[in-house]
Amino acid sequence: MGERRRPVAAPTALGAAGSVLLTGGAWAVVLRPGSTVALGAAVAGTGLVVVAWLLLVRAPVLPVQAVRALLAWATPLLVAPPLFSRDVYSYLAQGMVALGGADPHRTGPAAGLPAGSPVLARVDGYWRETPSPYGPVTDLWQKAVAAVAGDGVVAGVAAYRLLAVVAVVGIGWAVLRLARAHGIPPGTALAWVVANPLVLWHVVGGMHNDGPMLALLLVGLAVGLRGPWAALAAGAALVVLGALVKAPAAAGLVVLAVAAARSAPGRTRRWGAVVLVAGVAAAVAVAVSAVDAGGGSWLGAVSAPGQLFSWMAPTNWAAAVAGVLGADPATALTATRTAGTLLAALLAAGVLVAQARGRTAATTALGLVLGAVVVLGPVLHPWYLLWALAPLACVPLPPRLRAALTGVVALFAVLVPPLAGDFSGRPMQLVAAYAGALLVVAVVGAVAAGTRARARAAAGSC
Repeated sequence: MGERRRPVAAPTALGAAGSVLLTGGAWAVVLRPGSTVALGAAVAGTGLVVVAWLLLVRAPVLPVQAVRALLAWATPLLVAPPLFSRDVYSYLAQGMVALGGADPHRTGPAAGLPAGSPVLARVDGYWRETPSPYGPVTDLWQKAVAAVAGDGVVAGVAAYRLLAVVAVVGIGWAVLRLARAHGIPPGTALAWVVANPLVLWHVVGGMHNDGPMLALLLVGLAVGLRGPWAALAAGAALVVLGALVKAPAAAGLVVLAVAAARSAPGRTRRWGAVVLVAGVAAAVAVAVSAVDAGGGSWLGAVSAPGQLFSWMAPTNWAAAVAGVLGADPATALTATRTAGTLLAALLAAGVLVAQARGRTAATTALGLVLGAVVVLGPVLHPWYLLWALAPLACVPLPPRLRAALTGVVALFAVLVPPLAGDFSGRPMQLVAAYAGALLVVAVVGAVAAGTRARARAAAGSC
């Protein structure tokens, strides 16, 4: 069945207004860090975009309509300060460390940069002392940005935002092809993924490395599943490049190898497909690591993010409860994280077996495997959800599950304040900002609902 056109002008306009409000409020917070009104305006902007997205994805839309909504919502964010986290400053600092000749996987920004560096001054406390956990592909573009921007924070942020735009384009290209392959309306999948608030906030606004990783992973999967061995080799190369940005993308290599083995006729060709995927992955990894002088040391630092206590991660909740009850939280944390890792491995293995037997499609398998990694991992940030949500948006899902995932996106899109900061000493400012934002969103929602009801009544009377 084809997609039917339906009006999306109202959600598009509402989201554009929210994006402008978010950008303006964020800049006001930068200029006046203690302003509750500015923070509330930024939070209200996030809420309006989330409401607009929920209205957009409730029924099929055409791809062109999804793209228009994306452009309207993302364009104001291109001139916003870094949103929802300050990780981009860590990327800038790690690139400068590498450009200076040190290994960013062994030397943190504080040790590798001069004390007066304007980039270092913006890096969050934990990451000042922590080496880079990212792969050699990330090293190469971080070093390139540092070579061009140097200590120029504005130029460096602009370069990473350009990379984020390229990543969104790549994600959109892959989503269109994967959705069509699975019989999902491509416009609906496109609206659900690239206009998703988590993509807007954390790929466009926050410029996280997860954007390029996800783009390479999904494009590689879309190309590799086309069938011919040349396409399979190209897809494997792209997926391993994604894994050399951030390690979780390596799950795509296993999924791609299983898919290729299932589709190849005869035992010899099945094993040949697996060997091709493994050989291409190894060759690309060796070549990129040879170009990047520090590329071989990144696996030793890949667990650095796991040293943080992530309150969103279910595997960390037991440790928090243990601390309240007087038990040793460190022991509980180790136990629950170990259990989570083992359970994630078992679930991933079960999904791959189901894929090998033909009960689960490759795109679905990728989403489920990465979902297990995200939910049961030691750390969970809102943007991690995109690893699983993007491929799952391209496959048939039960309506209740799709509705539940939509609710998860909406919830996680408003859990984190628009600008990173420690509110432990001023919790009432955060409470007041969210309360004011909720009031604004409620009023706008009521007005929009009333306008829609009057329009329907007028149409019914004609």
